[in-house]
Amino acid sequence: MWLTFSPIARNTETYYNITEATVDLLLNWGPIIFIPCLPLTSILLNLPSGLRYCVLLLAVTDFLGALSRILPSIIMSSTDPKFNSIALPFIHVGQILNAACGPLVMAPVSQLSSLWFAPHERTRATTVAIFANYLGSGVGFAISPIIVALPEHVPRLLYIHFGLAFVACVLSLIYFPAQPPTAPSAAAELLILNPTNNATSHNWRTFSKDIWKCLTTPSFVLLSTAGGLLYGTLGAWTSLYDVLLEPEHYTEAQAGWFGFGSTIAAIVGGLCLGHLADTRRFQHSLKILILISLIGCLLAIVWFELCVHSLFYDKHILSSTVVTIGLSTGLAGLFSGAASPLIYEALAEIMYPLPESLSASILVQWINIVTLIFLFVAPNRDKLVNFLVLIVCSVCILIILVTRFTYRRRDEDERKRLEKDQNQIINENNLNQPANYLINEQQQLYETYE
Repeated sequence: MWLTFSPIARNTETYYNITEATVDLLLNWGPIIFIPCLPLTSILLNLPSGLRYCVLLLAVTDFLGALSRILPSIIMSSTDPKFNSIALPFIHVGQILNAACGPLVMAPVSQLSSLWFAPHERTRATTVAIFANYLGSGVGFAISPIIVALPEHVPRLLYIHFGLAFVACVLSLIYFPAQPPTAPSAAAELLILNPTNNATSHNWRTFSKDIWKCLTTPSFVLLSTAGGLLYGTLGAWTSLYDVLLEPEHYTEAQAGWFGFGSTIAAIVGGLCLGHLADTRRFQHSLKILILISLIGCLLAIVWFELCVHSLFYDKHILSSTVVTIGLSTGLAGLFSGAASPLIYEALAEIMYPLPESLSASILVQWINIVTLIFLFVAPNRDKLVNFLVLIVCSVCILIILVTRFTYRRRDEDERKRLEKDQNQIINENNLNQPANYLINEQQQLYETYE
């Protein structure tokens, strides 16, 4: 829903009789509202059953946002002279409500995987949680221009979004358990038995102290800054394909397919590298996997830069075709998507035993701040935007290169597992001792009788 109007920007401008700046504002509501809502989400998430409350609040709020956007089309005709002036406030309200859902979607991903999945499944679970959201954006890039072939077709897309939001809301209200029947790991047991904010200790002071601990940990600061810079920049860059590729004479539909391809590639990359990172051989190799992925992303961005106009040359150096642009954006998505869940997991490892939602919240806060700044810089500066993406990716690689990675959560899970196995062996030995004693007694009696 956040990307509703950007892939169909030209038809939106015509239908609502608005400017490109207004369409940009509808997109910018995402990071603008996200920033103040995130601390509240983090506190709610760490209450007992907080994950369930977050999901239910997300489902209801998103439904109300989708409803707000279609109300003008229900109550009046688009040919009414007052339609545009009445419809636009409802559209803004819908986008603001949807933006408030952003933290509820992005902050819980690491905590969800830690609570519900075993250590050898966590990275893949985080990947799925992150990219489920990305998949919706990718599908939106591809099908929105198809659904909205003409300006008067804009309401069709809004009705589709309303239907999807209604189904998600109903399913969430029917059944969404607060926690699994048994804890799959030591980290999950800590979340279930000792929520960060229980009924007596829930206050802003606790939250502030945890935030301060994160911001005074050098490894966390470096990695979260790099992740925020990189994914804030790439997220805004991807959402602006339509604008950035217009000087190269690509259509809105083509830009949508480039965005879709990049998103699908990111999902594939995240799933593949997430599976690799979950294997025992690479569970302590997150740094090298992230660096390899980001170097691949940088090379793909360089290829893209050489296929378009830039700050330094008026003509593209390499051939600019649908194939070259599609491959370069796809590879950029593949490698950036591969690194994304690993950064979430690495931050959770560094700050354990603080809740995973806290490290994820700080990361997504950086991402949205950077996205907001980037989107305000972007209008009429397509060459500068492309250059900034290249610079940011290079700087982030250097930052991660000097970051020290630790694996506190995985080491604790392994320690608890070994301790449990040892206790089980000791208990089995203790159970076997009475049996051995009885056997020896029987043998002694038999020998005495003989």
